[in-house]
Amino acid sequence: MGNTPPSAHQPDDPAWGPFPVRPAAFRWLLLLPLTLVFLPLWWVLWVLLACFFYGVATVAQLIVYVVPRAENGAIRVLDATLGRVPFIPVWCVTPVALIREGDTAYYQARVDRRVERQTRRVETSGHAREYHRDLELGAHYFRGVGSGYVLRVASEQGWSLHPVLRSHPRRRLRLRHNGRPRPQFTGESAIRP
Repeated sequence: MGNTPPSAHQPDDPAWGPFPVRPAAFRWLLLLPLTLVFLPLWWVLWVLLACFFYGVATVAQLIVYVVPRAENGAIRVLDATLGRVPFIPVWCVTPVALIREGDTAYYQARVDRRVERQTRRVETSGHAREYHRDLELGAHYFRGVGSGYVLRVASEQGWSLHPVLRSHPRRRLRLRHNGRPRPQFTGESAIRP
């Protein structure tokens, strides 16, 4: 399910919907201890992989300077390697998931706030700050509402799936803003010719 546009996914497709609610006993008795033991080791491995791939990226940067149009290829190679290794695995339980698992209203408000805040940053920043145009949300962030909800809310504010980096509806969404401010509809602007 690579970078399919929001209009191409089916609303009844379970991959774009919310994750199933995990039972409280399963979260507290199995996933929490496994997360506490496994996650620090995972982060050490992740940092080592990141250091290795950023070392490789410096060599790739030299190639990018020599070969025109190689930048997108270098970004795709890094995304295909380090981008596939999540910082927090999907099965790990976060403090929010321990307490708010299954609370759809909480997750909706959380996604709405994050998209709105990032949209304000894009609209108020100058052209020199291109990094504000990217928004990445891990599955833990939208677990209770699903990636389809994130795409629906974000597309209303000028966001779409990233053109270069891959998104996966069950792991991570990578969005890019079109960079244009949203039109502000007020009563005065509607009256003026």
